[in-house]
Amino acid sequence: MYHSSTIEVATVEKLTVRDGFSEPYHKVIFDLISDGIPTSQLAVWVHPAYPDEELIRVARTFAWRRLLDLSEAANENTFSEEEVTSIWERVKPEGW
Repeated sequence: MYHSSTIEVATVEKLTVRDGFSEPYHKVIFDLISDGIPTSQLAVWVHPAYPDEELIRVARTFAWRRLLDLSEAANENTFSEEEVTSIWERVKPEGW
């Protein structure tokens, strides 16, 4: 059961303190929005050496890679879509 998803920029904090680093970084927070699921957020740190006009694009690139890695990790030992549907048909509450 898949839901439509989008990613939107929620906040951009320029030159903010990043734990463990002596120099400030830009912090871009993305909202991960999926129909029927509460919104999650993903924070991406971008070094200020990247051009300001490319900040969001660089952050999206870093977010894409991180989300791809998480997707691959989450895919281990998962059910197929058909298996999920079959399980749901057995356990779904009355009236669904």
